[in-house]
Amino acid sequence: IGCDFVNTESKNIEDYTLLIVPPLYVASDSLLNRLNGFVKNGGHIVYAFKSGFCNENVQVRSIRMPGLLREACGFSYQQFINIDKLKLKDDPFKTGENENYVQDWAELINPGTAKVLAYYDHPYWGKYAAITQNSYGKGMITYFGAFPSKAILQKLLIDAVKEAGLWTVDQQLSFPLIVKNGLNQYGKNIHYYFNYSNEQHSLEYPNKSATNLLTGENVDTNEKITLNPWDLVVIEEK
Repeated sequence: IGCDFVNTESKNIEDYTLLIVPPLYVASDSLLNRLNGFVKNGGHIVYAFKSGFCNENVQVRSIRMPGLLREACGFSYQQFINIDKLKLKDDPFKTGENENYVQDWAELINPGTAKVLAYYDHPYWGKYAAITQNSYGKGMITYFGAFPSKAILQKLLIDAVKEAGLWTVDQQLSFPLIVKNGLNQYGKNIHYYFNYSNEQHSLEYPNKSATNLLTGENVDTNEKITLNPWDLVVIEEK
């Protein structure tokens, strides 16, 4: 998934469809209100835990967490805990025994309008939500109140990209196969496929019939392309 790193003072965040926000522990009222407006007007945000906790002076907000994000996120919490690893109830993302967990930090979330995607599997904390999703205005917020396993995080981001309407044939590939796209001076679409690994990997070319610019060979739709370790292929659509 191609992405930009966006400064919090950026004047064009509204041009994006999806924002992925790491733990936004320190943030001004104006920034949080701007992010709320982004969602209300149709944007999608994936928030990590601790977001909205302090103002720009690192002063903890005196209102129920997640502070000014509460209405947009559709939940509140007053307690959080340090954990090692904690399973999620009923393996909600179907990741299997070894990946069905969160770790390190857990907010004990009380859902309001938010849909609960996962609860903690615990005799006392099991009534609290771990991961939620909420529609707000024309947009949507996905929030994880704990640090998810890699497999869960991947599924959350896949769902967020699909919900935001950004899923294309390129997203059928995943690391170590990376694809970049461009338009050359002749107005033709160019696709760059990279293999960032020490092993050989293959893919099925998903776009229109094209030419391999490095070999001059024709490449048909759904044709298998093999990339050697640390290899690349440059494809020009006809």
